[in-house]
Amino acid sequence: MPWIPLHDGETLHVRTIGRGKPVVLIHGFASQSSHWLPNVLPLARNYRFILPDLRGFGASNTTPITDERVFDQYARDLNDVLDYFQLDSTALGGISTGAYICLTYNQIFGFDRVSKYLNIEHSPESRVSDTWAHGLFSEKQSELFAEFESLHALAVASGIDTPYWSLPPEVRREFVRTLTRVLSRAVNNSFLRALIRLVGARGERVLAGTIFPVENWYAYIQVMRAFMAGNDTAPSLSTIKSPTTLMIGTESRFFSTAGQLEIKRHVPHAKVVTFETSGHIPMIDQPIKFQREFARFLAE
Repeated sequence: MPWIPLHDGETLHVRTIGRGKPVVLIHGFASQSSHWLPNVLPLARNYRFILPDLRGFGASNTTPITDERVFDQYARDLNDVLDYFQLDSTALGGISTGAYICLTYNQIFGFDRVSKYLNIEHSPESRVSDTWAHGLFSEKQSELFAEFESLHALAVASGIDTPYWSLPPEVRREFVRTLTRVLSRAVNNSFLRALIRLVGARGERVLAGTIFPVENWYAYIQVMRAFMAGNDTAPSLSTIKSPTTLMIGTESRFFSTAGQLEIKRHVPHAKVVTFETSGHIPMIDQPIKFQREFARFLAE
């Protein structure tokens, strides 16, 4: 489990599992590389999986986000991962925030080093505008982004370097409430949604102390604000010549199907796999179908 050097002098934790053709997978918001393990372990005999923990999350939770253009910095970190492991031809995949990072990587560096690409649940742009209706949370975006802004104001007033458990109780409550609301929208299973809300309401020590590292709690807000700022990756999509697969949860409360299909308009050769009863995280809502399609993506 190496810690690799990054372009700005920081280090990043990366899991490596298996042997064979390289596959780099980027996790989503409030997640970590270990969440890929149920999907990659059954395939580790044939592939070498390289799983970074993004700055601010997982074992890299103390690595600071130092660039206001968060997704640009994450894309540069991804390039550092490819350089460190000397990958000139690798399969690349990302879910949610991870997919947005991959699209930003293509925008900056191109996909010359990407042999195939898997985009799970993200559209080309996160921000809704007069010309783009398919950003994050769609019609609910203004409401949820207002919550993000409110949380940011509380964080700044309390001091962004304040240890999480030293924050005023009202700030911690707002942090947990916002995180819980976002995460409960990620799954389509009603029982899981209710469970997430219950843990968020009554289990702060479990949610913030165990499941999600909060030593660098401000990183969550930095990523939220990066989504609010937006980054239109559509103009660079037409440069993608690598075989591409789009996985879309048709019941997603994060990104509309139409918004994600915009990628195919720019990348006509892209294959589309839909998960008819899935929300934003198909490996949770439809795990058997996801694993079958994931293995197929790798083998094709």
